[in-house]
Amino acid sequence: MNSIAVIATIVLLLAGLVCYAFIAQTVRQKREQRMRLTAALKSRLRSLKFLLNGFPEGFLPKELNLTVQRTIMEVCEQLARLEPQEPSHVQDLQSASNHLQEAHKQNKPDARTHLENPQQIKEAKVCLEELYRFIHQLEKKGTLSASHAETQRNQIKQLALQVTVDNYVMLGNDAQQGGKSKLAAHYLNQSISLMERDGKRKHFAERIDELKQRLDALNETLSDDSEQPELNQDDRAEQQAQVAEEWSNFGNEDQNWKKKHVYD
Repeated sequence: MNSIAVIATIVLLLAGLVCYAFIAQTVRQKREQRMRLTAALKSRLRSLKFLLNGFPEGFLPKELNLTVQRTIMEVCEQLARLEPQEPSHVQDLQSASNHLQEAHKQNKPDARTHLENPQQIKEAKVCLEELYRFIHQLEKKGTLSASHAETQRNQIKQLALQVTVDNYVMLGNDAQQGGKSKLAAHYLNQSISLMERDGKRKHFAERIDELKQRLDALNETLSDDSEQPELNQDDRAEQQAQVAEEWSNFGNEDQNWKKKHVYD
């Protein structure tokens, strides 16, 4: 074999090795990218399911429920394509499809769902904050138009106010059961004040009337001789300031809302 043939053979071998290394690296990168995407989608699916499970049935308006259910459906479809051999993805996809169909059929409830225990209220507040972030990310990606995103953010704010009112009503009920009628009246007043300060007062008109009737009946039973001391003005002012700050700060699109999240 002459030198030219040897050199040509060596060049071909080197070229083959380079091609093999390139192909192997490309395959490895695609496999790693696929694994990262799959892990991110599974994390997103868990978070979305947790978000929905944090609300009692019928709590979310139809538009918000549909937005979350559609996203769950899309995530399940992606997972089923990435891991077609995984039976759980097929089951999740079927379940997501059924839930989405049910969400489309969802009618406006006859009455709003009110939260009645501290655990429900705590979970709902956390999930509303997550839902607000979620809507912001969908708008950022272009999945939701600016107008639809704003509409749904306003719905979330209304729900946040409703949860805060439910919390005060619950505290009022506890105070009344404990024989502290003045404290109970204070909490009912707080609830009514929050709803009356809201820009969409008509949204809470029925609840305001209901709580005012309860407050009137409670005031009729008050007696200076039998009641616990009323909250002093400093304590009352401090509580009102805390509630007002909590409500006014909800939904502010500062850096906290824009942190990277599983929805990104």
